[in-house]
Amino acid sequence: MTDSDANHVPLMFQAQIPDRGKIQYAGNVEPASKWVDQWLLGCPPSPAQVDETIPIWKRRPVQPTVKLPEFGDAVETQDYQIRWRLITNSGQDEDVIRPIIGAKGLPFFSGSSMKGAFRRACLTDAERDRYCGGEEITPQGETKTVPGILRFHGGYPVDMASWAKRDRLVDVVHGQQPYQVIDSGANHSANVQISLYQSQLRFGISSVEPLSQQDWQHIWQIWERALTYGIGSRVSAGYGYVDKVNPLGSIVPLSTSDRRILAAELKGQGLASQLLNKIGEFRPNMFKAVLRGHTLRLLAGVTNETVAQALTQRIWGGIDGDATVGKVGILFTVDEGNLQLGEHIYRPNRQPVSMPTYTLKQGRLELLTCGDISPQLRKFLRYLLRFSMLIGGFGKSWRRIHHGLFYPSYFQKGDKPMIGCHWEFLPASKKLWVINNVPNLALVTRFLAETQQSAIAWLVSAGYEAQGYVQDWRETWHPHQVQVWGRIAQDQQDSQAVEWFHRAYFAQQSIKDTELTGWAAKKGFDSQVGRIWHRMYPRYVKTKEGKLIRRQDEYIELLTVFPDGSEETAQFLEFLDQTSEFNRLWGRNHVGT
Repeated sequence: MTDSDANHVPLMFQAQIPDRGKIQYAGNVEPASKWVDQWLLGCPPSPAQVDETIPIWKRRPVQPTVKLPEFGDAVETQDYQIRWRLITNSGQDEDVIRPIIGAKGLPFFSGSSMKGAFRRACLTDAERDRYCGGEEITPQGETKTVPGILRFHGGYPVDMASWAKRDRLVDVVHGQQPYQVIDSGANHSANVQISLYQSQLRFGISSVEPLSQQDWQHIWQIWERALTYGIGSRVSAGYGYVDKVNPLGSIVPLSTSDRRILAAELKGQGLASQLLNKIGEFRPNMFKAVLRGHTLRLLAGVTNETVAQALTQRIWGGIDGDATVGKVGILFTVDEGNLQLGEHIYRPNRQPVSMPTYTLKQGRLELLTCGDISPQLRKFLRYLLRFSMLIGGFGKSWRRIHHGLFYPSYFQKGDKPMIGCHWEFLPASKKLWVINNVPNLALVTRFLAETQQSAIAWLVSAGYEAQGYVQDWRETWHPHQVQVWGRIAQDQQDSQAVEWFHRAYFAQQSIKDTELTGWAAKKGFDSQVGRIWHRMYPRYVKTKEGKLIRRQDEYIELLTVFPDGSEETAQFLEFLDQTSEFNRLWGRNHVGT
């Protein structure tokens, strides 16, 4: 077969080798989009339009739509709506994550996977053996497999439009933890996977024995208990959660209260992630990405590199040699109407450029147990979430404040891209606020110390000693490696530091084009991720009556700096200390400054 002939072979059946079927690299849009187009061509979601002006004898045959699977009359069914995305990895292609695909080209959730999830959700051995089967010892002392009474038929899309969303099937995974936390020279390329986006699936179960309506109700309760743990892959990042679809079409969320570690009501706005086809998407996995990154930073400040990475993986899971299922997962819920996607348009060279944005009025972030967790870990996770909200945000550009909110004049000429994000705990989650009553921000300092102590307490409870820290990572949370500076801003337009990122901060000194902000990469340096974070955190106080309130329009302006030993950084830290209104809240003088 020649190379020309090979190009006629669908990508699904091509070897995943360079310049041929490599769809997993997000740097090249064409292979992944072509893969999806070829897939949908084989099972078209709707018939092609017939051109009535062409005589019948000249028309090309119209490919019919695929007939969706139908469960038999003896099969009980229930529909569910994917809350965000679902990954059912076929495992058949090296380095390519794609759904399990049936003979007619349709994606499905396999009956064997369904049985495994159901079996784990049974509460007693007797229940598990009756429904799913088990083993028994014969009088002769031999082990005999005894089948259960249930048959699991898997889950299929309820219609073609529910899953065949050409603009949504290509999913981007962009892990940046090694690049951002450890070494900016680490690989951080995006990879492609194929996942179902907000589709509806119909699951089927049958029984070899007649069952009452009460029995079936109990069986579906077990299945829905299994669903609350998520199905498919990457559940800890928010994939694989579903809601129940009632016969009349209404959506009913499945409760996860029995697994909940903590929940937070949030609002936020910023830059949305962008799929390969330039469509914006609000992606809940960004919460896990930030929490995991801060876990690694905090642990690196109290132990060595090996332990920090191992314990981070113990919490959040991952693949480092062997695959590890983490103890904690995230689930994000937002009601329709509380999340709006938009765009920021700017014209750098008189040509419009669009950046997708999101505005979240209210959403619920939950941390869920995927295994047993200790009281020390539970306490650390609470501090971790509050720490993450105090010093930064979630999603793209989380290291910077939202310029549209705090620096609107930046966009007067219409030629500037959007920068930053802004997140807040809503009053329903006021117990998670970091309180600060005193002008010198001493309570913020105390909170940062308590956060580190909670990390040490969990480290010790896990059987390790709190000694040493990782000195050669770029973002280690240790007093010798990081400094936090703060001041109280009187209103939304009172950010002093935001202009320092765009023009000189003192006596013609600028941090804009230095390694401190990350822009030094344009000048030939290695760093591409800045060493400074900027945050406007709402100011919360406790009244004399003990009530927690937000001081209207006041913010705590925070700068988090990871010094690099350069003269430019040393000059900036000296300026903060001697000239600015900022006070150092955390960290000591860096050895190299």
